[in-house]
Amino acid sequence: MLQNYLDAMSLCKWFGYPDFFITFTCNPKWPEIKRLLKDISLQPEDRPDILCRLKGESNFRQSLPHSHICMFMHSDNKLPTVECIDPIISAEIPDIIEDPELYSLVNEFMIHGPCGAENMNCPCMVDKRCSKNFPKQFCNHSSVDQNGFPLYRRRNDGHFVEKSGVRLDNRNVVPYNKYLLKRYQAHINIEWCNQGSSIKYLFKYINKGPDRATVAVVPTNNECENNDAVDEIAEYYDCRYLSACEASWRIFTYDVHCRYPSIVRLPFHLPNQQQIVYGEDDDIDDVLDKPSVAASKFTSWMKCNSIDSEARKLIYAEFPTKFVWISNGRFWKRRKVGKAIGRIHSVSPKLGEAYFLRILLNKVKGPTSFDDIRTVNGETHSSFRDVCYALGLLDDDKEYIEAIKEASHSGSGFYLRFLFATLLMCNSMSKPEVVWENTWEYLADGILYNQRQRFKSAELSLGLDELKNLTLFEIEQILLQNNSTLKNFKNMPYPDVESVSSSNNRLITDELDYDIPVIKNDYDRMFLSLTNEQRNILLNIMSAIQENKGGVFFVYDYG
Repeated sequence: MLQNYLDAMSLCKWFGYPDFFITFTCNPKWPEIKRLLKDISLQPEDRPDILCRLKGESNFRQSLPHSHICMFMHSDNKLPTVECIDPIISAEIPDIIEDPELYSLVNEFMIHGPCGAENMNCPCMVDKRCSKNFPKQFCNHSSVDQNGFPLYRRRNDGHFVEKSGVRLDNRNVVPYNKYLLKRYQAHINIEWCNQGSSIKYLFKYINKGPDRATVAVVPTNNECENNDAVDEIAEYYDCRYLSACEASWRIFTYDVHCRYPSIVRLPFHLPNQQQIVYGEDDDIDDVLDKPSVAASKFTSWMKCNSIDSEARKLIYAEFPTKFVWISNGRFWKRRKVGKAIGRIHSVSPKLGEAYFLRILLNKVKGPTSFDDIRTVNGETHSSFRDVCYALGLLDDDKEYIEAIKEASHSGSGFYLRFLFATLLMCNSMSKPEVVWENTWEYLADGILYNQRQRFKSAELSLGLDELKNLTLFEIEQILLQNNSTLKNFKNMPYPDVESVSSSNNRLITDELDYDIPVIKNDYDRMFLSLTNEQRNILLNIMSAIQENKGGVFFVYDYG
């Protein structure tokens, strides 16, 4: 799964962020399913084999098969502005007279709830709040919030549906596409996205791991049986949980994951250090005579460069776009059909020469040998690190800045902060403050989300200074666990602990959690309604604040 995740992030490098994130859930009321069950007294969930035969690439965390799809649009069909969202994604209840079919489908598949005060037992309720943040706010125009997430148009047009005796309006509509909803008649949630977090969400189970079940073995209460004491604290089986649908899917050997275009994983190695696979009983001479020993995918790339002028125009990662690897013959040949993207295996900076070789493979085009890679302006260097210096790739800690930026494509925020702390403890960076200033936005990944989860507030916002301070605090905690501190590194900023304490205080955070654009609009509107006397008082007070003059003001009014 990790390799599939890295492959997906490679698509982002080539095509940019995905445009749409679609969740497609199987509909147990599809006519095909009803037809197969009409003569037997079974429910659809009793026949997972039928559900799986009718559903495509699926996920099985829920009772019904569902798929998560990241869609990349062609450059000619990208959505350049938020105004282009409305024709594709709708979050409103259609008019029952103008389109009764769509109204019925939205009512059946795309309404969330009722939840909240009307239904506290709804599965989405966590700590007496809807975990999906419904109902949303009314909005006359689609827009993008300060964190890059879309706010879909939800007009207060009077349209509603009724579920369980509760009227639900546009605030409870799950975003959908009209064509897909009519075509497949199922729950199909479509979201506009312009960030890599969609792919990270898609592969979130890399860190979460599979569903698990712990089965305890307990003694029986039957006194007739032998109840000898077991010399263990507890006996249990720690099992992986497979739902009925997933079990059926895997029995049918269906694909669990697919992607287009395909990704070619490109290994590399230092001279004479390619991997060799052999059996424990294989003769060493036979192993050394295998073609794979002398012709790895990496060395065959350099060999192809020596005989093909077109190949010498490409770096290693670009090679699969024009050439295809023939595994039987252990050679590359020009691609005639199809499309593929290359991904060079990532390595840790701790590996030294292998890490610097990887840096060069993203820069050097068409080398024919290892010596060719180590040659700059006619001078052959003794190490790949020296080559990086000669090309100016390691000046001003550039390699560490690039390492963090590259890791941000696939790593979580915690991983990036741990990586930065590790670089600090290894004294690898000559100017860590420069690396911090160039990468803090990547290191802050997940900080805002964690704060929102802590305070159960989906609308919580943080200023840049607060975000930096919390990020530094997280890095400081990692350093303290390893007997180090940010104070040991000159010119590195240090977190304001009192400010962090305030950020973790719910009451203070609620007071500081305001929407500046909304308040600015309210201010402009109310300022125009002030009398001359009121306006003069306001301007005098604001002048005293802005010029730091201070003063005593007495305001007398009703209330």
